[in-house]
Amino acid sequence: MKGYLLDTNHVNAWENETPSFVHRLEQIPLDSKIFVCAITVGELEGGHRITKTTNQTRRDEFTAFVVKHLHPNTIPLTLATRTYYAEILARIWDKHRPPPGRRTERHLVELGVDVNDVWTVAVAWEHNLTLLTSDAMTVIRGVVPEVAYENWC
Repeated sequence: MKGYLLDTNHVNAWENETPSFVHRLEQIPLDSKIFVCAITVGELEGGHRITKTTNQTRRDEFTAFVVKHLHPNTIPLTLATRTYYAEILARIWDKHRPPPGRRTERHLVELGVDVNDVWTVAVAWEHNLTLLTSDAMTVIRGVVPEVAYENWC
């Protein structure tokens, strides 16, 4: 597969028609596609449901954008995705060994690792896609050089 996987910040840039994003989007080769991970769609939906400042009209507009642009190009998690996810976690553990007895979630939070980002990078790696993100993801990037990262925002 040839293309790009959008993180939440790049989906927002697309929906808001951020000039730097739109300019780069218009320049991608015809044989490249834009994809989004099912985890990212869930993060976006969750954000809209828990945000008290977003009105129903805004949520409806966002849902229409998601249905039109994201659903047709959403990559689901598969049984194969789990191996990439597990490898990323193993590499984080090898490089950043937690103290004995520390829970996984706590250790990742203390390292600044968002589990949703681990899943998103796993999908990009599995499908050989460039991940578009403005997030630092320092720890993840440090253990997954196989994934290319770009920021169009």
